[in-house]
Amino acid sequence: MNTLEQGESLLIGSNEAIGKLAQKDESLILVASDSHGASGMLQYILQEWGGASDALVFCGDGVGDVCSLLSAARGDETLARLIPPVIALVQGNNDPGRYPLWDRLQIGVPLNQTLTASGHTLFITHGHRFSLYNGTAYLTNEALSQGAGLVLYGHTHIALAECSTGLLTLNPGSCARPRGGLPPSFMTLKLKKGSAYQDYTFYRITGAKSIPFKPEPRGFYF
Repeated sequence: MNTLEQGESLLIGSNEAIGKLAQKDESLILVASDSHGASGMLQYILQEWGGASDALVFCGDGVGDVCSLLSAARGDETLARLIPPVIALVQGNNDPGRYPLWDRLQIGVPLNQTLTASGHTLFITHGHRFSLYNGTAYLTNEALSQGAGLVLYGHTHIALAECSTGLLTLNPGSCARPRGGLPPSFMTLKLKKGSAYQDYTFYRITGAKSIPFKPEPRGFYF
């Protein structure tokens, strides 16, 4: 794991790593959400995908789980190698705005975040302040106002991909407490510079290796 750095953007990673991600020809983004204390589930996901990923996006309600893994990685070289060089965290309705780590170090956790990868701007939020009971139009309108080309959010615990107001919105589901009859899940997002095609895959978490699946929720509950 590189030295933990957090600048004005509140992205976690060195300026070099953040700049490199923005300009890469191709990038792989690992997206998870709503672990709600199940840091072991996040570690399981990192063991499968962390080493191959250019960034980790966590969409809230479990930021403390991410921080516990960052703390553990200080003394665990194997785990440290699984931490992507750039991390984007957002504050869920069950997360505070700051988290202590070590040596009086704290990280700030914004309600919304933007991340640029391979020339694509991602708008990241938990979603609890965007009236998701009424759909994602309010959310995507805010993302468009920020110049984003794609939205990542959580909160509902339901893995879902949809297009609202011309913008793709993706929810990785909950890696610990899924709803809508869905399994625990996460997703990966592959981006190419100069390409409008957005390649994403949902994975259901099993006792062995995670398996790609197409989410078909049977209900919509908060």
